Amino acid sequence: MILNFISNKMTRKILSIVLPILTMALSTQVLSAQNNQEEEKSPEELAFEEAERLEGLLKLEPHQTFFIDSTLQHDMRALHDEIMNLEMSGTQEQTVYRMVQEKWLEQIENSYRKILSEEQWLIYRKDMGKLTKEELKALKAIEKEQKKARKARD
Repeated sequence: MILNFISNKMTRKILSIVLPILTMALSTQVLSAQNNQEEEKSPEELAFEEAERLEGLLKLEPHQTFFIDSTLQHDMRALHDEIMNLEMSGTQEQTVYRMVQEKWLEQIENSYRKILSEEQWLIYRKDMGKLTKEELKALKAIEKEQKKARKARD
């Protein structure tokens, strides 16, 4: 009987300490999850931000920015929708998700190739970490020609 009383008293004391900590931890996780959902950007917002980034990086002409933005708006929405359909169907195979992402990235890059000049394309490839040795040589040759032309003007 005394052991039960001590045991119940200890249990109450432990619960009085642990329960508020668990409550705080759970509420923190719920708030964190809500903040992550609020901070998650739509495919259209991501497309706009990427178009702006590329505009600065590649020194795009206004018509190029328009085409890049249009491409990204369409393709990023389609990628998002396809990924959501996979999630809703219960697909858990990562290779399927990766194949979908690669398909849309290839589509975007094919469009970029048509929109960008040779130099812009090479700078884009360099930024993405996909520049081959041949492309690096071509980019350096272009930069060398531009430097030579600037010296001739000055």
